[in-house]
Amino acid sequence: MCVGWQLPLSSLPCWNLPEKRRIIRALATTGSAPGNPRRYPGSMTAGFLRYNRRRATGSPGARQTGSFMKRFFIAALAIAAVGALLWPRLQPAPGPAAGAQAQRSAATVRTQRLEPQPFESRLFFNGTLAAEQSINIRSELRGKVEKILFEDGQAVRAGDPIILIESAELGAELRSLEEQLTLASTQAERLQNLFGTGAVTASDRDDAISRREVLRAEVSRLRARLAKSRIEAPFAGTLGLRHVSTGDLIEADTLITTLQTVADLHVDFSVPERYRQRLVPGTTLSLTVSGHANPFPAEVRAIDSRVDPSTRTLTVRADVENPDGVLLPGNYARVELVTRNDAALVVPSIAVLQNLEAVTVFTVENGIAVSHEVETGYRDASRVEILSGLEPGMEVITSGIQSIRNGQPVTVQRALDLS
Repeated sequence: MCVGWQLPLSSLPCWNLPEKRRIIRALATTGSAPGNPRRYPGSMTAGFLRYNRRRATGSPGARQTGSFMKRFFIAALAIAAVGALLWPRLQPAPGPAAGAQAQRSAATVRTQRLEPQPFESRLFFNGTLAAEQSINIRSELRGKVEKILFEDGQAVRAGDPIILIESAELGAELRSLEEQLTLASTQAERLQNLFGTGAVTASDRDDAISRREVLRAEVSRLRARLAKSRIEAPFAGTLGLRHVSTGDLIEADTLITTLQTVADLHVDFSVPERYRQRLVPGTTLSLTVSGHANPFPAEVRAIDSRVDPSTRTLTVRADVENPDGVLLPGNYARVELVTRNDAALVVPSIAVLQNLEAVTVFTVENGIAVSHEVETGYRDASRVEILSGLEPGMEVITSGIQSIRNGQPVTVQRALDLS
């Protein structure tokens, strides 16, 4: 217990602040300090309390001390902030030792020298077989089907009849017009002779000739319509399914059946524009068709003269022989093109880095990794053909390309020859 309770309390030798507070509370309630039976008048006790309260909390000295400490801490924080900003700029630049350390940290890579070499590529495309000639046979007349002259799927020759449309009414009308034409021709000829003798006027003669020509045109028109009542095959081929029956009343443009050649087919397929130089008329192809074990030969006939701007592809047409008729128009065909390039530039697959923007290959030039955007062609299990972007003699990086950056120093561990 603190025994230095003599007043004022600031003179007590006890610097234990809780002890001081306990003494003050005792004076305020009992008028005496703890451990001292002497009592003090209440007025003295109150005065002492007011004195010590002012000294402890409200004195100008205390306020000045707190204000000084605040200013001190603010100044210290400002100095620390300025030092943190200026410290990096005051550091010395890295010297030769630092440069040597960076050189020692260059990536170690393997390379292969790029040289032309033979390379066989197998390109595959999707195509569809189509008939060399294929049409829909339709009626050009309105009338009743009189007779159907073919069976479904029948082979026909050019000119073979396929269907007859009832033509009795047209025939009767044609015979009537033919009789009128005969009379008109006789009348025109008689008036022509009379005009030579001056018995008739030129107007009468001209009217007779005009009527004859009109009737002649009508007869020709009816004969053409009557010929259309007999529908014939325009070329040799195979008929499809019939879509009408005997006795049907059909309108003009009604579909009767289909006709297409089967012995001679062609296949159309799309090729990326970068392979344009590998396909020329006469190039041999191989077709694989579902349901057939053996491939079928084909030969390029023509290549479209423009590139599709939406797909960047060319349409190629190749002829397919089908003498046995085992292939049908509409069959899906997988087209295989085998080419050999004796001077191809080929790199390992692990040397090619591909992303959404471009395909790149890294080479080493004077100890620096250099990125090249390339165009690739055919690739097999382990190699990729380079169509453009690289030159023979370049050292292609073949290891660690995922961690290499353009312009990064590299150390070549070992160079191999691709040839």
